[in-house]
Amino acid sequence: MKIIAVGGGSGMGKTLFTRMLHERLPKSVVLPMDQYYFDKPEDIPVEKYDFDSPKALDFRLFHKALNELAAGNPVRMPQFDYVPAKRTKEYVKIVPGDYLIIEGLYVLMHASIRSMLSYSFFLESPPDVTVCRRCLRDLNEHGLSAHYSLHQYLTFVRPAYLTHVLPTKQFAKLVVSNGVNSRLDLFLDDFLKKFPL
Repeated sequence: MKIIAVGGGSGMGKTLFTRMLHERLPKSVVLPMDQYYFDKPEDIPVEKYDFDSPKALDFRLFHKALNELAAGNPVRMPQFDYVPAKRTKEYVKIVPGDYLIIEGLYVLMHASIRSMLSYSFFLESPPDVTVCRRCLRDLNEHGLSAHYSLHQYLTFVRPAYLTHVLPTKQFAKLVVSNGVNSRLDLFLDDFLKKFPL
């Protein structure tokens, strides 16, 4: 099984890119790091919780799932609900395929994960595009206000990107620019013709 990583900052198109890649790679499965958040502590209001800190993610459990899938074993992937900021009681069964696509802010952070990769992408976008995408996503998917989204961006997202996410760009085999007029579908079609994964 080939393992492919899709990294990059929040609002830069990782999920869209991953979905398009998944559609183009036969017998591929996706393991999103976003499902591996720890539960938010009860004493911290959601608007003051830093979802972008590496400490918010359960790397141990994510890496365990990655190792199991690489060994050919199915895993039970937790389901994280952003509204209460907790894992639900439900799990999704992930069965290994020919390709495993891992996606998230920090998929390129740890050498132990990078050593397992067949290929890796890092998506980047202009800051204004990123902010707009986050606001629209937070409103449409989570019912959150623009005020909340902008506050999160300035307080947590941008500092975490500069401190933790951006340094992982150096580990990607390919950096993909995803601006306002980018056509990731056409890019992937062309890329996969030239460089079959």
